[in-house]
Amino acid sequence: MQRELDAIKTMVGQVLQRQTLGRATVTRAMPAKLFDIYMALLGQDLSEELADRLISDVRDELDGEACEDESAVRERVLHHLAALIGVVEPDVAPRRADQRPLTIAVIGPTGVGKTTTLAKLAALFKLRHHRKVGLVTCDTYRIAAVDQLRTYANIIGLPLKIALTPSEMAQAVHSLSDCEVIFIDTAGRGQNDHGRIDELRRCLEAAEPHEVHLVLSSTSSEGVLLREAEAFDAVGPDRIVLTKLDEAVSFGVLINVIHKVDKKLSFITTGQEVPEHIEVGQARRLAELVLGAEVHK
Repeated sequence: MQRELDAIKTMVGQVLQRQTLGRATVTRAMPAKLFDIYMALLGQDLSEELADRLISDVRDELDGEACEDESAVRERVLHHLAALIGVVEPDVAPRRADQRPLTIAVIGPTGVGKTTTLAKLAALFKLRHHRKVGLVTCDTYRIAAVDQLRTYANIIGLPLKIALTPSEMAQAVHSLSDCEVIFIDTAGRGQNDHGRIDELRRCLEAAEPHEVHLVLSSTSSEGVLLREAEAFDAVGPDRIVLTKLDEAVSFGVLINVIHKVDKKLSFITTGQEVPEHIEVGQARRLAELVLGAEVHK
C-alpha cells in the first residue's frame, strides 16, 4: 500500500508540475520529500504561484540525493519562504533627526486588536528599552476603547492625551514633547468607510508620525486582508503588524498578503497578554509557522 501511495504522489507531482510550472526541466517525477512539503505549503494556503516558484528553486539547488533528505529540503524551503517576507527592525533611538520624539501611529480596521497592540508596544518600549513613553488616542467613537487605553496607561504609568480634532492632535503631540516615544491610537475604520478613513488621514497629518503601522488580523481571509490594506493605503502605512497569530487558521495567507502589499512586517502578536504576547517580526519565525511550528514556543 505504501508503494502504491508513493506512486500516486509521484504521478500527481508530475501532473502538478506540468500544469503549473510549465518548465521542461522540472517535468521529471517530484521527489517524495519535496512533494510532501509542496502539499504542506498548499495546505497552509500559500498561493500556488509562490509555492511553485519556491519548490522549483529548491529543486534546482538540491541534487537528487539531497531532495530525499527531509531536513535539507525543509531548510531550503524555510530559506526561500523567509525571503518572501520583508521585515523591519524597531528603531528605539530616543530622538529622530528632527529632534522630535519617535512618533508611532497604529491604524487598522475594527476588531483587529489595535488598542491592545498599542499597549503592548508601549510597555515594550518602556520596560524593555527604558524609554519615556506618552500615549495619544483619537478613538473617541468607542468610550470603551478610551477606558481600556486609560487603564493600560495607569498600570504602566504613562501620560495619556485625548484628541478629538486634527488641531487637538497637534496640541496633544506637542504637549508630550518631553517624551522619547509617542504612540497614537486610532479608531477602527471599515474598509468601505472612505469618509472616516479620510478623517483619519487628516488627523495623522497633524501628528506627523515617523511610523504608521497597519494592524491586520491573522484570522481574516486573504481577500479581506488585501481589501483592508488597499483601503488604508490612503493613510500611508509603511509597515504591518499581524495580530492574533494564536487564532490563525493558516499562515500561508499571511505570506501571500505581505508579498502582495509590499510592506514590511514590524511586529506580530500571539495572544492577549500585555506585554508578553508581542514579538518583533521575523521572517524565519513566520516561515516556520507555515511549516508547522508552534505559535507559543
